[in-house]
Amino acid sequence: MKTVIITGASRGIGRETAIKFKQNNYNVIATYLNSESNALALNKDYGIDVKKLDVSNYASVCELFDYAIKTYGKIDLVINNAGIAKTPKFILDVSENEFDEIMSVNVKGVFNVLKKSVETMLLSGGKIINVSSIYTLQGGSCESVYTASKYAVNGLSKAVSEEVENSSLEICTAILGLIDTDMNSNLTLDEKLEFIREIGLDKIPTAGDVADKFYEISLKNS
Repeated sequence: MKTVIITGASRGIGRETAIKFKQNNYNVIATYLNSESNALALNKDYGIDVKKLDVSNYASVCELFDYAIKTYGKIDLVINNAGIAKTPKFILDVSENEFDEIMSVNVKGVFNVLKKSVETMLLSGGKIINVSSIYTLQGGSCESVYTASKYAVNGLSKAVSEEVENSSLEICTAILGLIDTDMNSNLTLDEKLEFIREIGLDKIPTAGDVADKFYEISLKNS
């Protein structure tokens, strides 16, 4: 039985992805930070292994991976999904604290999980999926810091992919557009429809749609 670690899995894309892999006979470790009740529901309803994790704390990330190896023997897939966004703001209105918080999770957190994943999986092989944003392709007005954080994710993925290119470890970047999740609940329906028209889609993808794509990626060359 294969094992997957999914960060930021208490709701939205992470939650649906955890359920998808559990239903396809994976050992699933789903991490959360604040939404404990949602995480416990994943455990109760689906038997998913849930663990509290602050991705910005490298020692905590190491403890999680050590637990995974001790419990399941091998990690086959890591979905580096944990991330945060703030209310869209003009750059002059973004505070230093908001900048630091976004970067701590979206950049340092991704780096921490990616680093430990490579250390753990370099010899055994597997896949790492880092979650990025379509804003890195077309920019994001009033989302300057979030966009910058996702550019960093793209850079990390590309650089580290080259570093491990002679191994059996594959690093992928998932460029996601507007997904129908709580993170985008501040947008009106008209704003959502305008966004998907701009990128050439005919509907707003759901978290379940993304989970299906992640599972498809896991099957390629496996």
